[in-house]
Amino acid sequence: MLASLSGYSTRHLQKNFGRYFLQIPPDLPLVDQSELSETFLLLDGLWLKRGFVLMAYRQSRNLTILHISVVGKEVATKIAKDLRYLTVLGYRFTGVVSDGGTGIVKAVAEVFPHKPHQICLAHLHRDVINAIGKYPKSERVKDLKRLADHVWLIESKEALRWWKKEVEEWVNSHNAFLKERKYDLDYNWWYIHKGVRRATAILQSLPDTSFKFLDYPLMPKTTNELEAQFGHLGKRWLAHRGLKTEKWEFFMRWFVYFYNQEKLSPKNTKKD
Repeated sequence: MLASLSGYSTRHLQKNFGRYFLQIPPDLPLVDQSELSETFLLLDGLWLKRGFVLMAYRQSRNLTILHISVVGKEVATKIAKDLRYLTVLGYRFTGVVSDGGTGIVKAVAEVFPHKPHQICLAHLHRDVINAIGKYPKSERVKDLKRLADHVWLIESKEALRWWKKEVEEWVNSHNAFLKERKYDLDYNWWYIHKGVRRATAILQSLPDTSFKFLDYPLMPKTTNELEAQFGHLGKRWLAHRGLKTEKWEFFMRWFVYFYNQEKLSPKNTKKD
């Protein structure tokens, strides 16, 4: 289509696009934080081919992507390096919101040890539902699912204390159920209700991981803002996944560069 519109041959176009895919684009434009009293960093990873992860960093309520990097997996040292790079650029954050991946948690604790770190409520709620199912048959598990769904209604510390108490009461009431085991002929054993046990463990951890936003009204509960952008990145990745490994990283960098340019264009910038 480009060849038809431009008059150039496909070979000529491929050659010139190939030059872009072998060089780093210009630095991403800096986001002005001078008039903001609180700023929150969103970070998450998009899994690509062969176990590679595209890490993206964005300020909440601002569509411009601050930084991206590609790592073999969510390695703490690489993510910590990215976080330090953002501070070198002059960015300051009141807190951090992420999906709670092991590498991310370790990196944030290393670089921002005194900043509140909100673990995405949507991710953990999803993990609970995956563990017990969307439509559990047992009444006791249905009650647990209702408690899990109730997390979206908690908007105060008083409500959180009530919810935490309800979860503990559920666990105490069904302690024997949670500890039910099954044995084989060699007397090896395992817990029968592994999914429910995992769900209760997640729910019991939530008050300490996913309600930091109660102390910071502007802090997002989830990384949904960033995941929406991953939809764009994922589509571009799928459309060009045939690129050689040494080229697709640069392709993603160039895409983010032009994506930021489009978001910063006058037609998309609100006037004061």
